[in-house]
Amino acid sequence: MIRNDIISYQFAERIKSALIIGSKMLTVVETLNKERELEGGKKAMFAFFDGLSTETGIALNATGMQEFVLVEEKVTQAKRKIEEEDYEEAHANLGRAVSHATTVCDRTMRALMEKGLM
Repeated sequence: MIRNDIISYQFAERIKSALIIGSKMLTVVETLNKERELEGGKKAMFAFFDGLSTETGIALNATGMQEFVLVEEKVTQAKRKIEEEDYEEAHANLGRAVSHATTVCDRTMRALMEKGLM
């Protein structure tokens, strides 16, 4: 059980960090010139999110924690909103994804603290 808590915590922290980076990237994409830069910015964002989806899938397979499914759902919703150029809602979905990752961090950190490992 301790091993699973440590692995879950590590995945959740990495995914949470990536989501925060993705949110910062989205802030830049919002400012891009629609005529020339926006499509390239979106492609870069979607490539980043594809990598994050792979990481989230690995985390789910390694831990079985369903919060990672929720993270993936919110990232997918954010991608859809970016395609629609609804950046406010895309940011909101990324924020929700961070909350789900934070839930994993909190749960696993508490378990590790109870065992005197943190």
